[in-house]
Amino acid sequence: MLPRHASMPDEFWSIGLPFNHSHCVTCGSMMFIGGQVDFDGGGNQLNPGDLQTQARRCMAHIGEVLESDGAGLSDLVKLSVYYRSDGSVDETSLLDDLAGCLKGIEGPGPVVTLIPLGELSFDGMEIEIDGIAMRDPNGLSLARTTAWDPQCPRLPPPFSNALRCGEMLFTSGITAVDGTGHLHQPGDLTAQSRLVLPKLDGLLNQLGGDLNDVVKTNVFNVEPGTAEDWRSPALTRAGYYREPGPAATGICLQRLWPSGVMLRNDVIAMRGGDGSRLPRSHVWPTGHWDWPVHLPYRHGIRCGDLVFLGGQVSLAPDGEVLQAGDIGAQTTTAMDFIGKVLGDFGLTFDNVIKVNAFYVGSAGPEELARNALVRFSYFTGSPGPASTGVPVPYLAYQGMMIEIDIVAMV
Repeated sequence: MLPRHASMPDEFWSIGLPFNHSHCVTCGSMMFIGGQVDFDGGGNQLNPGDLQTQARRCMAHIGEVLESDGAGLSDLVKLSVYYRSDGSVDETSLLDDLAGCLKGIEGPGPVVTLIPLGELSFDGMEIEIDGIAMRDPNGLSLARTTAWDPQCPRLPPPFSNALRCGEMLFTSGITAVDGTGHLHQPGDLTAQSRLVLPKLDGLLNQLGGDLNDVVKTNVFNVEPGTAEDWRSPALTRAGYYREPGPAATGICLQRLWPSGVMLRNDVIAMRGGDGSRLPRSHVWPTGHWDWPVHLPYRHGIRCGDLVFLGGQVSLAPDGEVLQAGDIGAQTTTAMDFIGKVLGDFGLTFDNVIKVNAFYVGSAGPEELARNALVRFSYFTGSPGPASTGVPVPYLAYQGMMIEIDIVAMV
């Protein structure tokens, strides 16, 4: 197993729950940062209800975590921003605040995806931010290039629509809004899917890749949480990938910003520095769960030293929800599925460096603990992975309570 180490700054914030996690795990040039929130070391939430202050403090925490490992905000390549909104939060202002936290960094800034939620894990929590950074293991900064498309939403500098660092290609969350702020096909998820996927491909083209280089796709879309409503847009997006396709995570939201946006999609791709496609391998364990319609995605994909797993859920091979409504049982099933996918690559939970969990629940430590205690019981090695966990109102199928994806390194 490649050497890895955790960043756990002294007297740093804590939510006061006994989880085996790290604020950041570094392996090779990759640095995965767990969700940062505005708490103190005693598990006390600070600045409840104040989105702007919490956002700035989360970014400051990210800077501290990176600094403790010899890196800095200039090394960020990707940010995922989960924030609480009833639809009234202006993402333009939020992005401006976040961009201000990156003022003065060297070179182009990271890609960014904003995900509005009805609530976060604790009452008064307004925002949680995680990220990926890249830095040469010898301590040197890595060169990066950016891509921009007038058909993509305009971002305040230094954020990038897409960014390449070495063999890694990242995109921001792309929507059907163009660079002038005009929303195309408002309220139509399937139509917007047909607009967004070509935009993603175009951004990757500028960086020397394309959709066939994607190793992970993250889809956030406005859906009511039923298999019938999920089917048509899912098949539309799947049609842009050839088989075997990337790992995929899809999350249902009540709303996106501005009103009428139905889809926000970001991707991670990998392409050789010489322009060649990188070899990859895929796994689908025997008897593993499947979707009720055929999709090109795979449960696990390895490219180089990185392994990406699509969101693992409690489904049967025919797509039927197992243990409907029971979050504890479904968490166990999803984690067992993760173990099987890792096992087919010859890996274990000790190889996991980042875990993301989207669970159906409301704000409160009890709701979080119901699934987190189960999840973290699988990570017995040291250091534990970086982690992000956020509550969602529902998932793609009725009775589905949790979706968990991971990144591992060999």
